[in-house]
Amino acid sequence: MKPINNVRALRHAITQGQHEFRLCLNGGAYSAKSIEIAPNGRFIVFNHIDETEQNLTGRQLYTHSNIGIGMRRGSLLALPQ
Repeated sequence: MKPINNVRALRHAITQGQHEFRLCLNGGAYSAKSIEIAPNGRFIVFNHIDETEQNLTGRQLYTHSNIGIGMRRGSLLALPQ
């Protein structure tokens, strides 16, 4: 699993075909996410834990989700394809 540390790295991973990610939480738990890029450049995030979908800008990943915190901490991981 490869850590994703910023929006640029996330965008690069997605354009290379990576769509499944894991946000590692305290105590060994994790939140599984599928992330794609919409034609308008926004990130479409599917949260497997509660089957919700978010449509976010790169900036909103830091303000409207835990993905930004995970990237800063090195706990957003790209799963092997």
